Amino acid sequence: MPFVAMSTPPSNSAPNSTLLNNRYRLLAALAAGGMATVYKAQDTLLNRLVAIKVLRDRYASDPQFVQRFRDEAQAAANLNHPNIVTIYDVGHDVIQGQERYYFVMELVEGQDLKQAIRARAINDQPFSIDEAVEIARQVCEGVAYAHRRGLAHCDLKPQNVMLTNDGRVKVTDFGIARAYTSALNTGERTNVVWGTPQYYAPEQASGGAPTPASDVYSIGVMLYEMLAGRLPFEARDAATLGQMHLTQTPPPLHTLNPNVTLQLEGIVNRALAKDPAQRYVNADQFARTLAAYALQGEEQTMMGMQPVQSPSPQPAPPIQGTTATAPRAIAAKPKAQQAQPQPVAPQPKPKPVPVQPRRNVITDTVPTAAVQAGRDGPDPMIWLLAAIAFLCVLGLIPLYLAVYQAYAAPAPVAAPTAPSAPAISATINVTTPMPGTPQPVAVPLLTGQPFTDATRALADLGLNISVVEERPGGNYTETVVLEQRTPAQTLVPPGSVVEVVINKVPSEGDLRDVPADLIGRTFDDALSQTLKTIGWNVVLTEALNFAPQGTILALQPPGGSKLAVSETLTITLSNGGVIDLNVDMSPVVLESVTLPRDTFVPGQTVQFRVRWGANGPLGRDYNVGWYLFTPDGATPLVQGEDRVPQDNGVPTPTSLWQAGTIVDDTYSLRIPDNLPPGTYPLQIVMYSGADRLPVRNPGNTTAVSDRVVLHTIRVQ
Repeated sequence: MPFVAMSTPPSNSAPNSTLLNNRYRLLAALAAGGMATVYKAQDTLLNRLVAIKVLRDRYASDPQFVQRFRDEAQAAANLNHPNIVTIYDVGHDVIQGQERYYFVMELVEGQDLKQAIRARAINDQPFSIDEAVEIARQVCEGVAYAHRRGLAHCDLKPQNVMLTNDGRVKVTDFGIARAYTSALNTGERTNVVWGTPQYYAPEQASGGAPTPASDVYSIGVMLYEMLAGRLPFEARDAATLGQMHLTQTPPPLHTLNPNVTLQLEGIVNRALAKDPAQRYVNADQFARTLAAYALQGEEQTMMGMQPVQSPSPQPAPPIQGTTATAPRAIAAKPKAQQAQPQPVAPQPKPKPVPVQPRRNVITDTVPTAAVQAGRDGPDPMIWLLAAIAFLCVLGLIPLYLAVYQAYAAPAPVAAPTAPSAPAISATINVTTPMPGTPQPVAVPLLTGQPFTDATRALADLGLNISVVEERPGGNYTETVVLEQRTPAQTLVPPGSVVEVVINKVPSEGDLRDVPADLIGRTFDDALSQTLKTIGWNVVLTEALNFAPQGTILALQPPGGSKLAVSETLTITLSNGGVIDLNVDMSPVVLESVTLPRDTFVPGQTVQFRVRWGANGPLGRDYNVGWYLFTPDGATPLVQGEDRVPQDNGVPTPTSLWQAGTIVDDTYSLRIPDNLPPGTYPLQIVMYSGADRLPVRNPGNTTAVSDRVVLHTIRVQ
């Protein structure tokens, strides 16, 4: 087929598709993860739209994955809370000879938090403080409900938080959740890291079992990301991220967002504490803290919006020995407790009685005849009161001078004389530092530094150091600071004590040599057992690499170094060049592309494998066209043969595809001999005549005129 321009796409109406268990009709792909794909579906029995999570075909034959999938459904089905996505049903079916495990859940109309964060970043409209705190609070409410039932989520991240169109927050995908109480009671150990590297807690990074405090940490990372517009830790590989979670302190929030108060920064810092014991105990405690902070801000806002009242009699100034802090204390109370202006009760009018001499309110005596006779002229009593008031004003002048000197005059040098005017000094509340008062200092970043260097840095600032805990951590041959309890950049008075956690330096007998010949080897069961026998906690991570799947790419700590028994050895493996794309071309999903490498020379052939999936029948035949484009993506340089899809070499027309169909197709292109060095995008399209299958959502890549960019190769 010649390369054609974009024309009117086919109808967007959802086609009828094969039912799961004769009840659930898959309509469109909503999202795809490493373990399962989520579809929008129609429950034909109850006539409602639902979401269905279907275990990926590549994992359906793995008993461990199937069991984990069932555990997820059973655990989540018992959670009924407004901030948790509801699970309706769990099922299993066989479609075209392939087993399909799925569960049915509430369909949430909206977007996930990650999409919202990206959209805000693109439009340069970050979350407001109130929005971020409210979202985090609702996440905590849902997760707290699970914690009260003995369940930790273990994989909290923005992709698992849905924001509904009416402003509610719903936590979904308890994908690797498990009953943490059972794990602790049985002493369960694992060499698999649970969670997502950008959001998992330090104890997860080191291979430990997740707990409710781990969920608190993950929520803290999400709140940090919403407030700062970036993650607290950023790195290109999982091993580096894990090490950063274990040892580093994130940049202070107020330096990234000046609107973040120190109080809110302290709340986030506590959630991100390295030691689980220093965090909020569970999501419920975190939720209550956020709610209290939001209420406090609400009260301050409402107080600032109070209408100006007409002048009213003011209370007398405080007498000696009191302070003028009462109005501030009242303002800090909840609204229901704040003192409100009380109406003055009307005084009853006296009944008409014979005229009597009026009583004087000052002397409480009956006026003399002379005074009574002078009512129409100057009143001597008024002159007397005026004279008394004048004398009182004169008497206040010395007091005014004393107060002025106390604030403005330099502090007197102490002398062995009797103290003067103790009564006056006792009534003054000085709220600003006096001249000569030592200024607070900022605590430096200590985490990861040698203990001797940290001690010296604090001493130079006039601060002291205190070791509150010593624990194993990291591959260090010297004492270093693993954690500081007082966050960096916190202002403290000179002489303050900064508490730190240091590592326990292993003895020579506890150290083992990390093999220096592991890079390039394939990680298999035999090697896994050998490393476990040494006594290390082995953590596996994957990275995009074009070496064969399972090839060891990196070690942390590196080969040739020493590592203590019971410490963590992180091994990074190649994923075999599999690039997850998850492109929605409903009813088709372009799941992934696999390349043996991404660097070529002119004259070589690029061979790549594409995995297609279907969530319903297409109803017509489509061909596949694939191309190598110019660097700007505007002009095709090389075009493939254009044909019907093939599943492992067997032609599989799209008119035969049904919901659950998986097709692994391989394509190739020859790079022109005279192609200059540069980067060139590989693109693919499905078409029928002049119509192209439209790209609804490009997933993890981009699309140009419904052509999907598979990967950008480099020509040398």
